[in-house]
This record gives sequence, structure tokens and C-alpha cells, in this order.
Amino acid sequence: MRPRVYLMVVLLLIPLQASFLNPLSLGGVKPDIALALLYIIGLLTGPIEASLAGMGIGLLQDIGSAGLIGSTGITRGLIGLFAGLLGRGAIDINSPSNSIFLAACSLLEGICSALFMQVVYGSVPFGSLLIGRILPQAIYTGLLGAVLLHFLSNKDVISGLVRHAVQKEL
Repeated sequence: MRPRVYLMVVLLLIPLQASFLNPLSLGGVKPDIALALLYIIGLLTGPIEASLAGMGIGLLQDIGSAGLIGSTGITRGLIGLFAGLLGRGAIDINSPSNSIFLAACSLLEGICSALFMQVVYGSVPFGSLLIGRILPQAIYTGLLGAVLLHFLSNKDVISGLVRHAVQKEL
């Protein structure tokens, strides 16, 4: 993607996640716009650029949330790698199955985070966390990703985001 798009993502990601998505909260569950954007970056660019973007976005979120530095960076890097591999040839950006893959990525990241908290902090109510928080957020993030992908399916928007060297592959 173009460097100015990455700059906009970095500068606006935390404020958008914190303020724009608060009104969209359903029962205390908000979609993860950073994960949806990372998935789209992976589909548009490729595995290497998407995994680097994922690590950067994850580290930015770790710093913004005062969490353990690096944990989200690692999981987001792996999700970027997966989305980049999907975008290479396995799936089209217009495919409706993208929302299912995005929801699965969100679900796996939530499960990994819950298991990490279980190891580090001890007793974590994994079942209630899975049913009450992780699964609804995964579904909600998948739906948000479908809306964003529908908006981006216009070729003019995609060509404005993607560098010319990557456009030849699309």
C-alpha cells in the first residue's frame, strides 16, 4: 500500500477504535477495526507487507492499551501473513467468504489471548469469556470487514490505496 495510507492508519487507528466504534457497541462488544483493516491490507498487498503491517499495528495497540508489549504484535503479524497468503491467489477481494475468514481470524486471536491470560494470570473464566466476549466480537468484526470490503470493492478505491508495483498483480 502507499506510505501515506499507512501513515493515516497509524495516526487514526487508536482514535477511531476508541471513539467511532463506541456508538456501535452491542452489549459491550465492539468490532475490531484494526483487525479488519489488517485483513484488507493482507488481501491487497501480500504476506510479507501484511505481516509487517500486522506487527506494527499490534505494537501500536499494545502501546495504546498499556498491555504486554509484543503479544498483539505477534498475533497480528500472523494474521497479516495468513491474509496475505489468502490474497495471493486463494481468495478474491469480492468473495463473500472473506467475512468468514476474518471472523475466524478474530476468533483465533481471541482464543490465543484468553489462553495467554490463563497462563500468565491464572484462573480465567475461559468458557464465559469465549461465549460472552470472544465469539460475539469475532462475528461483529467479520460483519464490519464485509462492509469495509464492499466499500473497497470499487476498483477506483483499490487503485488509490495500492502502490503501482502491487497493482499489476491485481
